[in-house]
Amino acid sequence: MIKRRLLEFGVICLVLTWVPWGVLGVLGVDPDEGAGSLVFALAASGPSLAALVMWLRYRERRRVVRWSLVWPVAAVVLGVLPPLVATAVMGNLPTLPDHAASVISGAGGVLGAAAYTFLAGPVSEEFGWRGYVQPRLREYFGPLGTTVVLGAAWGVWHLPLYFLNGTGQHDDGLFTQEGLTFFLELFPLTFVMLFVSERLRGGVPAAILLHAAWNLTEELVPPLGQGVWVELLVLTAVAAAVLPSWTAVRRDRRVAA
Repeated sequence: MIKRRLLEFGVICLVLTWVPWGVLGVLGVDPDEGAGSLVFALAASGPSLAALVMWLRYRERRRVVRWSLVWPVAAVVLGVLPPLVATAVMGNLPTLPDHAASVISGAGGVLGAAAYTFLAGPVSEEFGWRGYVQPRLREYFGPLGTTVVLGAAWGVWHLPLYFLNGTGQHDDGLFTQEGLTFFLELFPLTFVMLFVSERLRGGVPAAILLHAAWNLTEELVPPLGQGVWVELLVLTAVAAAVLPSWTAVRRDRRVAA
């Protein structure tokens, strides 16, 4: 039953996202202006909308979030760290304030930047990826298996953006270092999100917060250039650093048994 529902979620998600994006691409509509921006935003919410459809249809039980100060702090720190360290390694910290001020101004101020950061990606996706798909994959796979499957699905979902003129992915290009590192980063990022949402029991809110912290930092720091490889390395190191926590959990469960 779980496999069938995951497949059903996938079909709904791709229809809600890829069809509108495809129409925008065929018609040559700018996704940043007018009706095009509205269609683009709704399509980008495909994962969360698909999760809503599934929850309404099957009335499935939602996961409980453990409210504490641990996972919010962890989510923000783990999301900010890789882009910020890469910026420091590339020697771009002195230019960060001016670049960040320019980005915030272009977004309509601090509130505008914060609202866009949370809605565009975190809220529009995470109820689907971390709220619906992740816990169901965990019925079959361990943390690493779930990471591989969900990271790959997350990457495939993004593919049309590289062919849609007016998106950041289209500007970066698919067969470039930015395109390659984007897809590679999804795997350690998926694992870190699994850590804060499941291991720390922050659930979807933790995933949203980490996703938002990552996206906002990526926008505020100057373009990384070759630093994208440093960012990937740091993110992978972060994922490796939290990996032993899963071993500890399994060991404690064996002792308890």
